[in-house]
Amino acid sequence: MGRKANDPLLEAGDDYAKRLEHYAPLERLMVRESDMAGERDGLLKLIKPADVVVALDERGKEPTTMELAGWCRQWMERAAPVALVLGGADGLHPDVKARARTTMALSRLTLPHRMAQMLLLEQLYRAHTILRGEKYHRV
Repeated sequence: MGRKANDPLLEAGDDYAKRLEHYAPLERLMVRESDMAGERDGLLKLIKPADVVVALDERGKEPTTMELAGWCRQWMERAAPVALVLGGADGLHPDVKARARTTMALSRLTLPHRMAQMLLLEQLYRAHTILRGEKYHRV
């Protein structure tokens, strides 16, 4: 949702996105902040019929980093596009959650949107370095 200039969290997210692009195709799409119905409409327009949708929600499955790496491996083996959907301040509309194959939590804590985005990108990057046997991840 949205973007404001000179935000350190978004800049960190941009850095992890650039790193991640070396391992997997990545397209970051954002919709304008709105009420939940407006965000729902914007998100559902962006999700394609073939997308495997993962809704980010604090009540979802909370994978370990190693489990997330396993999910990434499965997604790559299926070769289906994956849409990881992060909502705005009020979370995701039930219609967006209904479209999801699974719901994932980054934490049980409530995180600011920009922090959640940065954390998600970092964890996806970390998961891909694990799959490649690279040294970024320390056990």
